[in-house]
Amino acid sequence: MTGWAQLAFGLDWVRPPRQMIGTAFWYVQTDQWRYDRLGADLLASPLGEGRFKGRTMIDTLAQSARSGWMPSYPQFDRNPLDIVAEADAAGMAPADYVTEQLKGGDLKFAIEDPDAPGNWPRILTVWRANLLGSSSKGNEFFLKHLLGTANAVRADETPEGERPVDVAWRDDAPEGKLDLLVSIDFRMTSTGIFGDVLLPAATWYEKHDLSTTDMHPYIHAFTPAIDPPWETRSDYDIFQGLGRRVSELAHGHLDTRKDLVAVPLLHDTPDEMAVPAGIVRDWKTGEVDLIPGKTAPKFVVVERDYTAIGAKMSALGPLAETLGMMTKGVHFMPTEEIGLLASKNGVIPDGPAAGRPSLVTAVHACETILALSGTTNGRLSVQGFEGLEARTGQVLADLARENEGTRITFPDTQSRPVPVLTSPEWSGSEHGGRRYTAFVINVERLKPWHTLTGRMHFFLDHDWMSEIGENMPIFRPPLNLHRLDGDQRTGAGREVTVRYLTPHSKWSIHSEYQDNLFMLSLSRGGPEIWMSPQDADAIDVKDNEWIEAYNRNGVVVARAIVSHRMPAGTVFMYHAKDRTVDVPKTETSGLRGGIHNSLTRLMIKPSHIIGGYAQLSFAFNYLGPTGNQRDEITVIRRRSQEVDY
Repeated sequence: MTGWAQLAFGLDWVRPPRQMIGTAFWYVQTDQWRYDRLGADLLASPLGEGRFKGRTMIDTLAQSARSGWMPSYPQFDRNPLDIVAEADAAGMAPADYVTEQLKGGDLKFAIEDPDAPGNWPRILTVWRANLLGSSSKGNEFFLKHLLGTANAVRADETPEGERPVDVAWRDDAPEGKLDLLVSIDFRMTSTGIFGDVLLPAATWYEKHDLSTTDMHPYIHAFTPAIDPPWETRSDYDIFQGLGRRVSELAHGHLDTRKDLVAVPLLHDTPDEMAVPAGIVRDWKTGEVDLIPGKTAPKFVVVERDYTAIGAKMSALGPLAETLGMMTKGVHFMPTEEIGLLASKNGVIPDGPAAGRPSLVTAVHACETILALSGTTNGRLSVQGFEGLEARTGQVLADLARENEGTRITFPDTQSRPVPVLTSPEWSGSEHGGRRYTAFVINVERLKPWHTLTGRMHFFLDHDWMSEIGENMPIFRPPLNLHRLDGDQRTGAGREVTVRYLTPHSKWSIHSEYQDNLFMLSLSRGGPEIWMSPQDADAIDVKDNEWIEAYNRNGVVVARAIVSHRMPAGTVFMYHAKDRTVDVPKTETSGLRGGIHNSLTRLMIKPSHIIGGYAQLSFAFNYLGPTGNQRDEITVIRRRSQEVDY
């Protein structure tokens, strides 16, 4: 994990990185907030203090961003490169300049006016993901506002009295924010079809790579059986090539510039104590002063040499050994490993990365990841545990001492799956041959939990948790979206309103490969919705007949699977059903039927965007909002059995 992070985020050359919460980014940039009638105050407890009164969900996002709780990119309503130049011209430190500009209202956070053209995302690269055919919750809003193409959005925008108070509302919602959509994939998915450029990628059997998960304790290697065919390239080679080309074009345009990064209050750092006692005070309302790193994000200047992007991608930078590496509050110093990598991978002979260990090939990258991670390098694991011992007073290093001399290399993983080593990067233990179980080190060795008290901690006294009545874990019934959004029925024939769920696919390999002959033969060969006999009888539908499902978010056409295993009032459609196989046009919209996420939308919950308070602090891939869409309802009716493709 530690080694991967160095390469994935470029931490070996420039820190800090920009890391965004995807749920909030898409909620904002696909303009789903413009249709969201779930006000923040509707989640409030009767015992609350009225903190969310009259506020929308995007209002709470804006407060979270300006308070530094969650990252929000783009950052400001001006280019951060220009902001640093302005600060230098004014003879001020950039952090002081930004603070003054924000307090005076001359600079604003981009989320305060997300539909301003200067705040749109312009270029989107989708790498090995099917955003527009699988994972985009609120798919039709993506098509409408991000791409500006045909869509089946049926919702009306939020009426005037329910609109945001802290976020600008533009009368004409933008349609088509992106200038360029690039897909890197080995399959022709909806994302590739909608995209402007499709770069063909190598598959698992045509490249070198590593694979592991936190659910089984082994490292697996990918070793190519053949070279990438025709014009395909490995993902690694594609990005290396793009980096070199951008570097060439940067000469005389960007060259070297200073950039300003708004960094959120981070987990496992002193930032966790930025909101004492969980008492929320907002600098924008004058309750407290704007203090970077306390009541607002940290404003950090980094220097970027845009002409050296390609060179730096091809070499391991110096920050790994000069500043060390940090994972979950554990510090690693890989001094010995840098020398070993220089010997094994070779060094770059000249240019901006001269003398640095090579990352030119994917094999070099794999060796580097393995060398810089405690789960594959026993020396670093022991070093990390020794640091934890000094901080906690608990005996921990013996968990890794037996493997202190172990170095798992890429050839090791090519010969067989290799079990990982016990490391402070994770909470489980493989010590003595036991299998990984989460939190073993916390329970058995009394390593403090990453919470306010250092114990298993359930009570949360943050003001926003109190406001929604969730200081302790409680049951919250599904949202009454029927009351919020109104009757979704069209009156066209017999209809039934049901709860709509999208579980993981049954006939596919994870989220991929449902569109091959074997998987299609095992299933019905296309999109299907499972429903109960009671709901099927209500609309006179028989098994395998065509139906249409629709709500304010979009329209789906699918075959009905009538099963006694489904409870009355609930249906589900397996996820990752792309629109590329056996999807006819709908009668409701006249367009081709949507994917499973055409009937969903993103929903934000304020308790998920709290930050700067102990365990409620941002950590990439660990703490941030999730796409709550399991409360969705939809209307289903039997349609004509003569379908048109």
